Amino acid sequence: MSEIDPRAYWLWLQHALGAGSSKQNRILASYPSLQVFYQEGKESWLLEGYFTPKELHALETWSVEQAQALLDYCEKLGQTVITPDDAEYPDLLREIPNPPCALFVKGKLPDFSHRLSISIVGTRKATATGRGAARSIAFELAKKGVIIVSGGALGIDTAAHQGALQAGGTTVCVLGCGIDAEYLMVNASMRDAIALHGALVSEYPPQTQPISSNFPIRNRIIAGLSVGTLVVEAAARSGSLITADFALDQGRDVFAVPADIFSPVSQGVNNLIKSGAKPVSCAEDILEEYSELFPEKIYLDGGKTNDMIKDNGMIPKKQENVNYLQEPADISDDAKTVFRFLEKQPVHIEVLQEKTKMNTSRILAAITELELSGAVKTYSGGRYSLP
Repeated sequence: MSEIDPRAYWLWLQHALGAGSSKQNRILASYPSLQVFYQEGKESWLLEGYFTPKELHALETWSVEQAQALLDYCEKLGQTVITPDDAEYPDLLREIPNPPCALFVKGKLPDFSHRLSISIVGTRKATATGRGAARSIAFELAKKGVIIVSGGALGIDTAAHQGALQAGGTTVCVLGCGIDAEYLMVNASMRDAIALHGALVSEYPPQTQPISSNFPIRNRIIAGLSVGTLVVEAAARSGSLITADFALDQGRDVFAVPADIFSPVSQGVNNLIKSGAKPVSCAEDILEEYSELFPEKIYLDGGKTNDMIKDNGMIPKKQENVNYLQEPADISDDAKTVFRFLEKQPVHIEVLQEKTKMNTSRILAAITELELSGAVKTYSGGRYSLP
């Protein structure tokens, strides 16, 4: 037998299990490698007890040599195959419960480990207002170096990709079909541009057609590649809400653009906001959530930063521990102590614990006092700042 590329074992497994499976996690917990699992054969697979008859049939009848042939075919098409064994495989995807065994990629995956990534999704039947909001927010985020992730569909997805491209930024399109499938040919030129300035991504092999059942499974990858997901216009039952649910299940942030309560595409996003999603009206509402995670990329100073970077080619240094807000009257000593350590940039509660030498319950009680006085702004993930 000719030498087999290690990636072929992942392709073989993905073919057998199908998109969206999490059984590879159980396999890797029991076997030192997929190659060993493959070589053990059907008797060993039966003993595992969690494969369906359909999966067992596929494991047995589709060989790793056929997977190698698929790998060779992808290379001829100009598609790169990336598996969890590869350094290029995004760490964000490793964190989700059911990471894809293989990604088919056209273009170049950006560095998700060192850049903020936000997915922007929404209805295909978008209003002009919704498309404008998606395009504008994607444009401003991309200008800040944020990777924009979406699904390449008409409506909000298209507007998000266009906004990132117009900003000269990076965008990733996650497809629910093979990259070479004739899907929405009206967007073919946009997908070509995305491949030049980011990547087209799919867990479906070449020539896989865009059947409806693929897209909800695909949505977990859109959410998985993103630190946060923004929903712009979605009806009460929407694929975009599936993406938001995946984001929540994966421990990621969810944002929503408030919509007209009488619009048919408003109920989904407004329900998200009622359930705790952060309402946003501009890119800065999202960026302020991540200024601590990506301080060298994001600097918020009342809107002047872009001009300073453009004029000087540098990011200004942040002033540390400068508190210009007057201390509220009639607050407890604990609230006064916490207030003294708040800054314009969000501070995590663990930092406040270290600085104030107070436990969590005392800090939260103090934060509540400061909130009632309008002297603190809260963020997701237990972070607080001056308003």
